[in-house]
Amino acid sequence: MNDSKFKIEKAKDRQKLSWEQLTYSERRIDLLLISISGAGIYVCLETIRFLSEKESSPHFLIWISSTAFLCSIILNFIGQFQGRKSNYYDFLMCQAEIDSCEEPNNTLHKQEMDKYDSLSEKYNKRVAPINIICTSLMIIGIAAILGYFLLVF
Repeated sequence: MNDSKFKIEKAKDRQKLSWEQLTYSERRIDLLLISISGAGIYVCLETIRFLSEKESSPHFLIWISSTAFLCSIILNFIGQFQGRKSNYYDFLMCQAEIDSCEEPNNTLHKQEMDKYDSLSEKYNKRVAPINIICTSLMIIGIAAILGYFLLVF
């Protein structure tokens, strides 16, 4: 029996570490997305400035790239707000669960838990598609600016 408890504790510790690494990876992806998109906007603006000095109008690929990078950053911020709301309601759900342990058989706490859990899930379901769109827009921005420099410039 003691060996079984040890295995369970070991699995719980590993699960906790895996969860921490998962959230770390998600934070890093957000930072990379913002950094790369910000750098992409800078490259686009510098290219537009260079072309305007040469009295040449910017190519449509530059406009596509800069728009994709900008939309990626804006959507990432929206995704961050959605994630924040999800975590907020999850926090409230946990608090209601703690309160229900202190006052068992209280249906009010169960209703609160269900309400907060539902709200947390609602906001959480929005985050993954937003992240996919942000990443896709960043890739489109990179492809467009690379296409311009490789094919046009």
